[in-house]
Amino acid sequence: MKTFSVKPIGFVRNSIDEECLKFEENDIKLDIDTALKQINGPQTSKIIIGEEYEECLDGIEDFSHLNISFWTHLQSEKAREIKKVHPVGSKRFPIKGIFATRSPVRPNPVCQTTVKLIKRQGNSLIVEGLDAIDETPIIDIKPHLPYYDSPTEVHLAEWMYQVMDYLHDVAKSHGLNEEQTQYASDYRAHPCLKLD
Repeated sequence: MKTFSVKPIGFVRNSIDEECLKFEENDIKLDIDTALKQINGPQTSKIIIGEEYEECLDGIEDFSHLNISFWTHLQSEKAREIKKVHPVGSKRFPIKGIFATRSPVRPNPVCQTTVKLIKRQGNSLIVEGLDAIDETPIIDIKPHLPYYDSPTEVHLAEWMYQVMDYLHDVAKSHGLNEEQTQYASDYRAHPCLKLD
């Protein structure tokens, strides 16, 4: 296939200095200590956009939420060759193809998160909920549009519910309460989900 290049438009500044899902022995592994630091309440980050792209931000402050695409830059070339992983790095879950997971280890390590926009400051955006580490390259930003980005009657694989239960239990067993973790026990009540 033809290759092409992607140019970063900015980078992340925050206090997250390492990834919680790491490539290890042809799989991924969850670093629980790092994950607990990251899920203890919403993380605030600053996205600094290159000055040559500052005018691209005009009007963005009119939106409450943004879709941020970023490149998980610390993934090695070897990690990018991996085709299957255990979801969240736990062998309790059957191995799945990379495209069926949210793993940061991918052929093209592009990840996307919907964040809450707190404010714009010139060429910087202060956001909440970005699951990228410090200095992560940003490759695109779009406003979150519910009619495009939040379909209804979404069906999830049963094992994904088990993953969410597992993450909720891990957080709870380490003393986090419902308000401190994004893995709330009522996630099945999300209005987008269609429960069978």
